[in-house]
Amino acid sequence: MSDINNDTMKESVDNHSPLSDRISPLAFGAWGIGGEYWGPQEHKDSVRAVHKALALGVNHFDTAPVYGKGRSEQLIGQQLKKIRKDCFIASKAFYTTPEKMEKSLKTSLNRLLTDYLDIFYIHWPLGGADMRPGMEMLEKMRRQGRIRAIGVSNFTIEQIKMVREAGDVDIYQGGYSVLWPLAEKEIIPYCREERIPFIPYGILAQGLLTDTGLEKLNHPPEGFRHNMLLFQRGVKDAVQSQLISIQESCRKQGWSVEHAVTLYTQERTQSPSLLLGTRTREQAEKNFRLPGSPLPDEIRCRLDRSRSEIDKYLPKADNMFGHKS
Repeated sequence: MSDINNDTMKESVDNHSPLSDRISPLAFGAWGIGGEYWGPQEHKDSVRAVHKALALGVNHFDTAPVYGKGRSEQLIGQQLKKIRKDCFIASKAFYTTPEKMEKSLKTSLNRLLTDYLDIFYIHWPLGGADMRPGMEMLEKMRRQGRIRAIGVSNFTIEQIKMVREAGDVDIYQGGYSVLWPLAEKEIIPYCREERIPFIPYGILAQGLLTDTGLEKLNHPPEGFRHNMLLFQRGVKDAVQSQLISIQESCRKQGWSVEHAVTLYTQERTQSPSLLLGTRTREQAEKNFRLPGSPLPDEIRCRLDRSRSEIDKYLPKADNMFGHKS
């Protein structure tokens, strides 16, 4: 086994990406350490997870003010303060008004104990709104040195085009997995054509694409996960069928589902950095220490089939949460 800086991952990163020479190919998704949505979270577990990720070469940490009402940002800021210049920190704000977004950015900077963010995303678009004024504000923040790159998350192509009239979109973050491959239809091709790096979240499908995914599917804890579209009636049975096949294929080849899916997703998306939600030291160890060998063709073929077969069961939705902006 090796850490995340292995040759397989490096070769698959888009060399044209402005991030590829300074961002780790895997990123610490910090939603879970905020607690709240994903259940109680011990502070010591979060700290250990962050430091294990650092030890394995992760320098990209992705958070947001809504992750535990600021708890995630505060923890990331505290743990990375002494090594800030070596880290790549991203945070977000929902689109509201330029004034409220600017206030949210400044609050995030205070929580994160930093003078700047490497990426600041518009977390969700506001349907029907003219979002160009907010983009103009973000460009002003860029000129002031408060943010270094501007990203959008969960936007449609039309919404991306709108804000690009007022500024430069440097990065796109969106949901993507073997069980939710819808971004391949329009978003990923658009990003490639426009040379906008695509950073996927949810690649392990909220824990379904893991060695214990079937257990999570059939016995999910009460709370937020029940609302995810992959758990809904009419989709769940199809997901279960694919998970059984994926787990069997990985087991035959001696691979964990997590590692197989991570490498496969890197191949499919050509992303400079994949987000992996991480809550404990043990999860960090598994998420960020990948096999040194390439993905077996047998597993790749199985994941190809699952990605294709699940598509006909997925609802028409812009995102895996069923969120409507």
